[in-house]
Amino acid sequence: MPEWAGGLMRRAVAVERQDGTSWARIGAVPGSGAEVARSRFGRVRAATFHADGGG
Repeated sequence: MPEWAGGLMRRAVAVERQDGTSWARIGAVPGSGAEVARSRFGRVRAATFHADGGG
């Protein structure tokens, strides 16, 4: 995955978690699961990203 795509994915996960989306729902992407999502993105903090695109 290109670096920019990984950044977009981390931002999307942060927004979803901030909105209260469960790890199970985030992990519902084909080929994934709650535990995979949590282990891959669990350290992503929603506060790190700003709605205006700044980070």
